[in-house]
Amino acid sequence: MRHAVNVKFLLLVLFCSTLGCGSDGIALVAGRVTLRGQPLADASLTFQPLSTAESREPGVGSYGRTDSAGRYTLRRIEDDRPGAQVGKHAVTISTGQHQSDADGAKLVGEKVPARFRDGSLQFDVPAAGTAAADFEVGGK
Repeated sequence: MRHAVNVKFLLLVLFCSTLGCGSDGIALVAGRVTLRGQPLADASLTFQPLSTAESREPGVGSYGRTDSAGRYTLRRIEDDRPGAQVGKHAVTISTGQHQSDADGAKLVGEKVPARFRDGSLQFDVPAAGTAAADFEVGGK
């Protein structure tokens, strides 16, 4: 299974290098999310670029959703192109769904600890991209 995902990522890299996905400071990002060592399916991820001294407008965020093996590939929110802005990002990971009832909105089905949902987790997207943006969200 891991080999198949790596082949898909390499094909995406080749496709994007032909079409210019890596231009404008965008790099391909893929990885895996696990919960206590097991793949975490149907988790939503967001990567939001952080401001720096050089750039007060850091760029557009990216999103992804894990498959049954916990694997994901990021896409840009603005134009749905593959990838993420190069640089530091605040990352959120969640499995919860907001549902409304007579008592108001509730978050249901959340398996991910709060510290992975509050935006304090960071990841530095390298200019060359990565297929190893992996996160373990369980444990201590």
